[in-house]
Amino acid sequence: MRRRLLFKQTSQLLFLISLSVYFLSTPVAAHAGGLPLTNEPAIIPTWLFVLTGGVIIGVSFLFVSLVTQRQLINRINGYQLSLPLLQFPQLNLPIIQFLSVFLLIYTLILGFIGPQNPTSNFAILFVWVVWWAGYTMTVYLFGNTWEKLNPWKSISTIIPSLNRPYPSKLGSWPASLGLLVFVLIEVGSDITYSPYTLSIFLIFYTLLTLLGSFIYGSEPWFTNADPISKFFTCYGEMSLLTLSTNSLNLHLPGQKLVKGTDNIGLSARHEVLFIITILFITTYDGLISTQFWNEWVLLPLLSLGIPILMIHFISLVAGHGIFYAIYHYAITTMHRISGTYISIHSLNIKFAVSLLPIAAGYHIAHFIGYILTFSTAFISTIFHPLQPPSFYPSPLPFWIPIVALIFILLGHICSVWISHCISFKLFSGRLQPLRSQYPVIFIMILYTMFSLWIVTSPLAT
Repeated sequence: MRRRLLFKQTSQLLFLISLSVYFLSTPVAAHAGGLPLTNEPAIIPTWLFVLTGGVIIGVSFLFVSLVTQRQLINRINGYQLSLPLLQFPQLNLPIIQFLSVFLLIYTLILGFIGPQNPTSNFAILFVWVVWWAGYTMTVYLFGNTWEKLNPWKSISTIIPSLNRPYPSKLGSWPASLGLLVFVLIEVGSDITYSPYTLSIFLIFYTLLTLLGSFIYGSEPWFTNADPISKFFTCYGEMSLLTLSTNSLNLHLPGQKLVKGTDNIGLSARHEVLFIITILFITTYDGLISTQFWNEWVLLPLLSLGIPILMIHFISLVAGHGIFYAIYHYAITTMHRISGTYISIHSLNIKFAVSLLPIAAGYHIAHFIGYILTFSTAFISTIFHPLQPPSFYPSPLPFWIPIVALIFILLGHICSVWISHCISFKLFSGRLQPLRSQYPVIFIMILYTMFSLWIVTSPLAT
């Protein structure tokens, strides 16, 4: 009887949310995620994207809530399909490290001497299209290879170090701050379209990174303080594949997050903050490319004489604070309605990993159009790095908005499942774990709608 009442209340809540979205939304032309140069309108109105997303996430929670046997949950999470792996000669790690360092130097040089047109320069296209957009997708889908490919870590291993103890109080604060500063530079300067500026930034980042590893040692620095390494470490924990000695294992995404992982090292609030930072910067990157942001935020503030860098600085600090406050409020509400003796601090830490699939799903939705638009230009720069042919972007395929919708929903559904599994690991009985998820699921539904609104909003012109 109590489970039936719980199911009924959840259904009513989802119906009210869906009804509200229907009456408050207005149709606009949708675009295909990312930062493409084309802006072809889609035939699917925004309100349908947003409404569908919210309802699907709510319905997915209803179905997941039917799985309440802990043995069944463990069996599902433990399932994996092992594929026999052919024996190939092992790759030589020094050669891989040499190639990664060579590619870094090659990118730096072409940023200076290559064409200064962003769609004709290898450095711009490699960093933003291939690495930031494309390579990141391989990490959260197939595992973290950055530890082996990281050129800065390869360089740090051959230079001496003072090996001073890394301050435990710092934790991941430098990484969170570094990630926010990275995004501030990305959106507040010409680094995304000026090859010369990009190379200057790469030199500065190289010097800063090597200085940190020189003081504290390579492993402590790249494990705790380096924002890029920690970024890929977090994403790598939700991969679909794991590699063993003789087999390739396919399993549910986020399986490691449910079981618990030592690679992320969630032990303090600053670790939670870094995961929220990942979620926030991905969302912010999409929001500032919309026409809404241009008309209602950027242009009015610029007309008041506020510098664009200051606008983005205030927006990043305020937006990041709002994201963290919303998550903390949801956890506080969970603590209250579940009646648990587990501290709010512990709940904050335990449920933070459930946010990673949301960020990954939105990353694909945001950048898939970007990759398709500029991939041909990048291929041209490989064969003609100094004088590539002219680039003319083609309209994106009509199915891009649908793919963006699917990946956003898949990311949220995966997060719903991970949150469900964590609840049943922490709380006793059946009703308490289900009730405890209400605040988190409600926030996920709202964020799904917000994400879908971003990817279906017109691009700024």
